[in-house]
Parts: sequence; structure tokens; C-alpha cells
Amino acid sequence: MDVKYAELQKHAAKINAVLLQTCDTSHPAPLVQENDGHIAISTSCPPTLSRRVTTDLGGTEIALRLPIPDVHNPRFWIGIHEQWEWRAKTGKHKVYFLACGLRVYAGDRGEAAVQFLRLEWVAPASGEDGIPVYQGAHAGHPHWHVDKSALVGQEAYLQSLAIRTASEPQVEEFSEAAVSAEAQPLLDFSWLRNVHLPARAQWMQLEWDGTKVPGPHQCEPVSLEELANWWAGALRYVSTELRRADY
Repeated sequence: MDVKYAELQKHAAKINAVLLQTCDTSHPAPLVQENDGHIAISTSCPPTLSRRVTTDLGGTEIALRLPIPDVHNPRFWIGIHEQWEWRAKTGKHKVYFLACGLRVYAGDRGEAAVQFLRLEWVAPASGEDGIPVYQGAHAGHPHWHVDKSALVGQEAYLQSLAIRTASEPQVEEFSEAAVSAEAQPLLDFSWLRNVHLPARAQWMQLEWDGTKVPGPHQCEPVSLEELANWWAGALRYVSTELRRADY
């Protein structure tokens, strides 16, 4: 998808309007900034609304507080990114969509905020005969990722086994009361961070054989309006689900 560069400012303003609602604030200055085709949370956001965080890949970004459980005690933070670039075929006044996504972090103000969930949408490259080629072969685009900080790794799993072995009661008949929940071994789900969970799929309209790509769970945005609607839905959905979570 390519658009006029001048349209990105209006697009960023739409994302800003949704964030104002999602983050429950009437901050007078924009929460979102557009700079040379890159859209992200503004570095000028006050510390009462934002903080600098470290991403799962080791980079840093500014994340906004979500008013969960409330505005005075934020537990969750959200960072966004959207990238466009100039290409020869698009002309000097147009930019081409590269990728966008959001990252969700958990952490009180007095502790480090850790990324545990992300939503990504990456445009395909052009393969042979002009067939789109998406990252991750048959991986969904857009897709969700559960990050490693939210998963139990091998070390924690082995520790749980050791705890269970040391505390396992020596009784002839076992019951739920005999073996406490704390004594049960944890499962190793560290592999889940390599799984792409589609955020948009047309499997109900188009049958997929499981191998052919691109599949009905792979697409790119076709217009700025569609992308803005996607942002609005994603931000509102994440916020709503976190409010409902029993954490």
C-alpha cells in the first residue's frame, strides 16, 4: 500500500484520538508523533502519562500508561509503531507501508515494565512473478505474539519439578487435598513465543490446505481508513480485555 506522505499527519491524528480515549486523558499536546514516515508515542509526553521501556528485542520506546486498574495506579503500558518508506516506484510525494504494531508491558511505576504481548502487521515483499512473500512463510499477518516474559521457561520448569519431588507426600491414596497446587510441576511453554496467532483470517470464506502461501490469514492493509480502523479496534480491544482480566 502506498499513500501520499501528507496524509500521514491526519492518520496519526486518528490514532491519537483513540489513544486519548483508551488512556483516559485529555492531554492537550499530541500523544503520537509522525517523523519522516515513522509514527510512535511522542517523546514529549509527560512522565505522568508515559515511561521509557525496553522491548523484547532489546530496543527502547516510549509507552503510555493504561488506566488499569486506575489512572493513579497504572499496571499496564502500551507502545505503538508504524513505519513507511519512500520507494522509487511510489514517487517523491508518496510513501510505502512497511509495518505497524503494538507492544503491551506490565509493571508498576516502581518496577521495570516487561513486555509480554505484541500485535504485528508486516507488509509482504514481492517474490517471483509478483507473488507476495510474508515473513515467517505461512505465519499470519497481522498476528499476535505471546512474549517470553509471560511464559514459563525450562529453568522454572525444572525448579518446579525439584519442589514437587521434595514436597511430595508419602501417602498410599492420593487426592486433590493430598497434593497441593504448589507442588505440581509447571509446564514449559517457552516455545510459544515462536508461534504466530493470526489476528485476521478468512478461513470461513477461503479453504486453506495448510501449506499454500499466501494464505487467507495473510494480507496487508489496502487503505489508510482500513489501517486506522484496525488501530482503533486493536487498542480498544486490548484495553477492554486487560480490564476484564483477573490478574
